[in-house]
Amino acid sequence: MTYQQAGNVAIIKRIAGWIIFIPALISTLISLLNFMFKHSEKQPGIDAVMLDFVHVMIDMIRFNTSFLNLFWQNSPVPEFKGGLNILFWLIYILIFVGMALQASGARMWRQSRHLKEGIEDQMILEQAKGSEGRTRQQLEEKIVMPHHTIFLQIFPLYILPVIIAVAGYFFLSLLGFLR
Repeated sequence: MTYQQAGNVAIIKRIAGWIIFIPALISTLISLLNFMFKHSEKQPGIDAVMLDFVHVMIDMIRFNTSFLNLFWQNSPVPEFKGGLNILFWLIYILIFVGMALQASGARMWRQSRHLKEGIEDQMILEQAKGSEGRTRQQLEEKIVMPHHTIFLQIFPLYILPVIIAVAGYFFLSLLGFLR
């Protein structure tokens, strides 16, 4: 793969990463808000005020984001007390796949820009050599671009999902939704 092709692939990866990341993030957030709305029914005790507040706030968010009705109506509502929630977890993982894809594309873009600048610098030196200097095509043929895979993005793909899931568990437990 030439560095020009790598630059094009990098742009495609970055755009695809954002296209996957944004809907998955919106769907996951709306799924969690639907879960909180569903489990904030009237309860006796001190939690009643907080749960009423959460219920009203989520209702206001739903009312004021009517442009997201596709997500409000179709995002899977997780059931953390015994359900598998496969679709919810799949969409949750897509957030991090999109982030890893975008990060991989960003890295490829930086490397292709660096190679392009390096070739331009080398061309100046080669022209100074006169007829002995190599041509641009000869320089470009020597370049081998490494293949980048999203699976090498360790933090966004493997570590961050676990950290956010644990933090979300503690947050939902603290608010009383996971009893």
